[in-house]
Amino acid sequence: MPTPALKAGEDGTLFGRSAVVTAVLLMLLAGIMSSLLHIGVRYVSPHIPTIEIVFLRSLFTILVTLPIVFRPGQVSWRTNNLQLQIARGLVGVCSITTWYYALGQMPLADAGALSFTTAIFVTLGAALWLGEKVGIYRWAAVIVGLIGALIVLKPGAGVLSWAAIAAAASSALWAGSLLMSKALAKYDSVTTITFYQPLMILPLAFLGTLSVWTMPSAEVWLCLFGMGVTAAIGNYGYVKALRIADVAVSMPADYLRLIWMASWGYWLFGEIPTLSTWLGAALIIAAAFFITVREQHQASARERARQVPATTTEETKA
Repeated sequence: MPTPALKAGEDGTLFGRSAVVTAVLLMLLAGIMSSLLHIGVRYVSPHIPTIEIVFLRSLFTILVTLPIVFRPGQVSWRTNNLQLQIARGLVGVCSITTWYYALGQMPLADAGALSFTTAIFVTLGAALWLGEKVGIYRWAAVIVGLIGALIVLKPGAGVLSWAAIAAAASSALWAGSLLMSKALAKYDSVTTITFYQPLMILPLAFLGTLSVWTMPSAEVWLCLFGMGVTAAIGNYGYVKALRIADVAVSMPADYLRLIWMASWGYWLFGEIPTLSTWLGAALIIAAAFFITVREQHQASARERARQVPATTTEETKA
């Protein structure tokens, strides 16, 4: 039976089977673009310092988003909590710098597996920092995910590297950045929050670049430009996929990003993932998926609970 035509609601949300297919394809596209970005980081890492990659990457991101932020009638460049934006920028530059360092030094599959621990660290941070209630099931998922991370890291086996520690630290720091975004949502729009991340990272990365600046070659400039394009496409696909379909539908496609990274690592750099990498990745992905889906279900339940009194009131008035 042919797939039904694409339908959209008043807010642009898609429905039906077409929404599922579109969301999965967009998430697959986002994963491929993200993995290509990681190849770019690996390629330019031997040629310019890591902090310089962060600086130039943030610069390209800002140049791409400027036309959107400064559209006529838009005030996305204004923030109502500059202090928290600056703090988030500091955390962000540390997260991206450690992540890019890890990508330049360790197998892509191992780095990819550890990147999925972000959801686990978000849950930990929400409980410890924001005081959110975390039930026994999510705590169990956190423990499983941390066990998976330890399997990938292999402490005590004589192979634990600074790059692996940097990758895990990057996920923890990025989780902190996401929690700050959640706090900023009370003050600023999504566009403003998205714009200020690279805006705050740029001057901090620039300061770090001053003492180590290395003029990129033409090939490196071209690669950096390509990284900017792939990042923009990947981010669009990721955001759009989560908007038009349930997270339980779209997120499994994102986990295929590990396959892309392992494939690039094997074909381009001769890296063969170990059994511990796949085992640890399986535990991390299972835990992250459970946490993500459960959080969405609970958020939906809270939203329905808020709407019930309003609906009852309206019916009473009628």
